[in-house]
Amino acid sequence: MTKPLYMRDNYLREFDAKIVSISDKGVVLDRSAFYPESGGQSGDKGKLVVDSKEYLIKTTKKTGGRIEHRLSSLEGLEAGMTVHGILDWDWRYECMRFHTCQHVLSRYLQLNYELVTVGNMIKPGESRADYTPLDAFPEKMKKEVETGVNELLSQNMDVETKFMPREQAISYLRERGYQTRYLEMVPDHVKEFRVLLIGDYDAASCAGTHVHNTSEIGLIRIKKSKNVGAQKQRIYFSLRKS
Repeated sequence: MTKPLYMRDNYLREFDAKIVSISDKGVVLDRSAFYPESGGQSGDKGKLVVDSKEYLIKTTKKTGGRIEHRLSSLEGLEAGMTVHGILDWDWRYECMRFHTCQHVLSRYLQLNYELVTVGNMIKPGESRADYTPLDAFPEKMKKEVETGVNELLSQNMDVETKFMPREQAISYLRERGYQTRYLEMVPDHVKEFRVLLIGDYDAASCAGTHVHNTSEIGLIRIKKSKNVGAQKQRIYFSLRKS
């Protein structure tokens, strides 16, 4: 098992760890601040430094409880070595901004249009999320949603994470109107939930990385949409400075 340092500190940029194992796919560490691709969020990039030699991390994946760092080269690496991890902070921070924004967008669509989020892809530059039941996303609705979400982002809401026992978290999130279908997908062996709070506006169970305050996000720009199934629309969005 890799200890996920990002679960407690999304702003941790560097750390030390030991190599647990090496495969043809990458390196597994005993602890890591690199977020592995999961939950719709792209995996982190960066580098590992060993005795002044740098190994580029192209992406980060998750296999069971292991975080696998996909490297450009494995030459000279051995299990037991101590490494220094350095995140590509520009990449990570963009993911954090986009992910928090997606939560605000999804909550807005849930409360104002009774839409359910059924998928997402968070990555720098442009992200997307899928919503249902929605047959079309006309221009008038697009402008209303963009204006409404930007008003929320401009309220400079604090963003925090809390860790709760499973049953307490489920009860709390149901009271807040969180989409309970996702709670049922969490394996029974998970006894503690990581709950994301965005001011008094949104509460969700999420293991992804997020900013401390919505003021860090800027403003959303909703772009194209397309039909991806019966009553399902995929909405693309980017971010711009306020």
